[in-house]
Amino acid sequence: MSDKSNNKLNRQSIIKSNDLQQGIRKKIIVGAGFSVFAQTANYTIQTIGTIIMARLLVPEDFGLVTMVVTFSLLIQNFGLNGFTEAVVQSEDITQNQMSRLFWANLLIMSALTLGFIAISPLIVWFYKEPQLRKISVALAFSILFGGLSTCHLALLTRNMKFKIYSMVQVGAALLSTGLGIIMAIQGYGYWSLVSRRISLALLTALLAWLFCRWLPSLPGKGPSIRPLLAFGLKTYGNYLLSYIRNNLDRILIGKAFGKAPLGHYDRANQLSSLLPNQLTIGLSGVGVAALSRLRNDPKRYLGYFEKSLAILSFVGFPGSILLTLIGKDIIIFLLGKNWSTAGDIFVALGPAIGVFVIYNTSTWLHISLGRPDRLLKWSIGVLIASALAYTIGLKYGPLGVAIAYSTLFYVLLVPALHYAGRPMKIKVSFYFSIIWKYWMASFSAGAIFWLIFHVLGVPSSFYTQLSLFARITLGSVIYLLMYLSAIYVLFKGFKPLSLLVSTVKEIF
Repeated sequence: MSDKSNNKLNRQSIIKSNDLQQGIRKKIIVGAGFSVFAQTANYTIQTIGTIIMARLLVPEDFGLVTMVVTFSLLIQNFGLNGFTEAVVQSEDITQNQMSRLFWANLLIMSALTLGFIAISPLIVWFYKEPQLRKISVALAFSILFGGLSTCHLALLTRNMKFKIYSMVQVGAALLSTGLGIIMAIQGYGYWSLVSRRISLALLTALLAWLFCRWLPSLPGKGPSIRPLLAFGLKTYGNYLLSYIRNNLDRILIGKAFGKAPLGHYDRANQLSSLLPNQLTIGLSGVGVAALSRLRNDPKRYLGYFEKSLAILSFVGFPGSILLTLIGKDIIIFLLGKNWSTAGDIFVALGPAIGVFVIYNTSTWLHISLGRPDRLLKWSIGVLIASALAYTIGLKYGPLGVAIAYSTLFYVLLVPALHYAGRPMKIKVSFYFSIIWKYWMASFSAGAIFWLIFHVLGVPSSFYTQLSLFARITLGSVIYLLMYLSAIYVLFKGFKPLSLLVSTVKEIF
């Protein structure tokens, strides 16, 4: 790295893992800070955009676009959720290898773009919605644009340049959301949602190339990229199965009940994923990169993972219960009375939010330990379990599917962590000793809150007569005070809060 391009990658450099070890603790802390900031800013932008567009559009518009995006986003993320991990966990990587990987990825994404255009009639046939043909053709280009940013984002992650990565994410989200809102105001209907998706992929690519000044060279002789391709394909295989599992509920609801119920379910699902996405997806790049560098030092590896799990539990579990308690009020307040059905679905999804946050860390273990093969096997089993659960829930409508979704992750949490940690010989008791007090504090505070404000006569009557904003504000404050009181009792002090505060201070 030259002094002139301290924040940019030198295209000729050979990036070795021992170079990344230097100052790794500082890189982890700073990277976590920027990742959380970017994820928070990104989802704030998208949430505000969703709120504004939900008041300008109708549930049917969201349902139509969701029908196509469910499939296009799977293909768009081919390289981003395969080759990125291959680059990040690789011990050494050269300019020639990166260039050959870039051209291979671009060729694959071009073929997938044409393939998606070719299958657009099948999407129309599956959902029986003629408008989906043009939407599918338009969204196909987001696949190609997504492929243009893969290698640049992978290099930024590998080098722990999370500040630059954050700028790319936030900038693309802000500009694409602004475009979508303007088009919605102008009366373009569902095309405003389509344009938002396409422009997000294109702007991400443009900004990634702007801030990461690495340029691919013509492929030449050198070390083989077959190990990178193999690792990437195995990782994407897991992503493919996980994606199908994550979106199977939407596919089934859209097929069985149509675009309006799907629109309600999709908005509820997106907003319920706000907290877990910020806590795990935002930190996954940092977590995988850090653990990959520490996997030859078990003590430091477990120490980092233990601290991460404690912080995620401290924030994730109470956030989950709070959103369950006041979720319907939040949905109606943000989106309007027309989205009351989405509010009911949101409440059903709420209990699993905190569990899902912890569940996602099992992927950190698989990838950082270089075992995408085990992750792939696990994903196959989870997909089968998900299909069974959603099929049962489908009999009771979108709400039944939401309940099945929440139940599924309670069943899978312990087996997922146990299986992921076996190569490192991590026992179930290790995870249990970290998270059980946070879970207990969250649920006990939630039970007391429900008893007071939804069962007992006088306080319940007072609470229900308040305005939506007042209920949201008062409920949040009272629940958090109850949760912190439970934390104090269980931990005999505020050690978890001190851990979070000290980590935040280090970040800043």
